[in-house]
Amino acid sequence: MGGKLAGGGRHRAVNDAVSGEEEKKRSGDGERCTVSAVTAVERRRKSMAAAVRLVRNELCSRKNQKASSPPPPPPPPPPWVELPREITADILRRLGVAEILLNAQRVCSTWWKVCHDPTMWRVIDMRDEEDVDLDDVDKMCRIAVDRSQGQLLKINIEHFANDDLLEYIAQRSSQLKNLRIVSCDDISDGCLAAVSKNFPMLEELHIYLSVISSGDIEAIGRSCSQLKSFTLNDSGFRGFKGLRGGFRNLQINVNDQALAIAANMPELRHLALFGNYMTNEGLCAILDGCPQLESLDLRHCYSIDLKGDLGSRCRQQIIDLNCPHDSTHGYEFSDQICDYGFSDDEYPSGLSEADVGLSDYSYDYDYDDLFFDDFTDPLSSVYLDEDGFFW
Repeated sequence: MGGKLAGGGRHRAVNDAVSGEEEKKRSGDGERCTVSAVTAVERRRKSMAAAVRLVRNELCSRKNQKASSPPPPPPPPPPWVELPREITADILRRLGVAEILLNAQRVCSTWWKVCHDPTMWRVIDMRDEEDVDLDDVDKMCRIAVDRSQGQLLKINIEHFANDDLLEYIAQRSSQLKNLRIVSCDDISDGCLAAVSKNFPMLEELHIYLSVISSGDIEAIGRSCSQLKSFTLNDSGFRGFKGLRGGFRNLQINVNDQALAIAANMPELRHLALFGNYMTNEGLCAILDGCPQLESLDLRHCYSIDLKGDLGSRCRQQIIDLNCPHDSTHGYEFSDQICDYGFSDDEYPSGLSEADVGLSDYSYDYDYDDLFFDDFTDPLSSVYLDEDGFFW
């Protein structure tokens, strides 16, 4: 029994020894793994630190290089910037007011400055603005006048002039020398007489297809003593040439404009009265009242008869004379001829349409088949002015 206990003790001792060795071995392996992992992490940290240093060094190097080297040169300016200012202004003027205000002035700072220079707006041409609303055209015209700062010398307005606009221009353009108005029906009687007082330096006045009274003509003549050129052109008008007694039987003063010109515009050198219905009486008054007249346009003035002494006087006194039946080739506006006549019962002395040259006209309209109210009836007297002319 005792031997067995001794043998068992030895056996346990051996087992304990073996277990201790194995435990010691496992403990050594764990320590070695921990050291290896720590070493790997350290190496990774050092590598990352080295990479960060490299990046920082590169960034610092680039920064120093940028600070030490000059900046790259700016891009070359557009070629038009090198043009002299006056040439640039001359080019931009050809674009038209709307194109300048809506587009050109926004291209660059140079053009912006040129487009705000008062000398740029000494001449204003408000024509061919078909793509712009009339209200906007009116505003653009006022902007252009404002930018001229009182230096406006010449202005052309087509289709949209009215009393307010003309008064606006007159209050800001005392140096105006040339005024041209085309197809402006919103100018009331007396407006031109009023604004002409602000145009003491006006030398040229050209009115096309617009209404102007003899009273306006008289006032313009008195206010604009330096007026040298006057145009009052209407559409072609044949009148009642075939009617015996002409306009006298109609009790119409057809010479009122001519007499106003003769009495109030003695300094005229150039006069155009295309389509005017004056007679020889009015023409004689003009020749007497405007002795310095050099050119005279009488085309489509079919109530004038230049046969005989009056024709000879005109050719002697006028250097450049256009007679009533001369060609209208090149005339920029409509030269359609308007004839006016009466029914057979209204012709004096039994004259008919054949007597006044209207028998060749045929009328295909059947007005019974059309509906008209008081405002649209083409035969209604509301379309006639006090002299019996259609508006």
